[in-house]
Amino acid sequence: MVKRRRDKVTLPSSGAGLIRYMDEEGRGIKLKPEQVVMAVAGIILLKIAFTAF
Repeated sequence: MVKRRRDKVTLPSSGAGLIRYMDEEGRGIKLKPEQVVMAVAGIILLKIAFTAF
């Protein structure tokens, strides 16, 4: 039989392609997760109120 050489998976060197999101600061609107949840809940309540009447 012919021996097959195992294909080795090469991993990137440490840190290659990684982004530190704390260093990447965009110019968009800054919202806390709680604010997003409250806004969505408010929209849902308005939708229910408008369809009920």
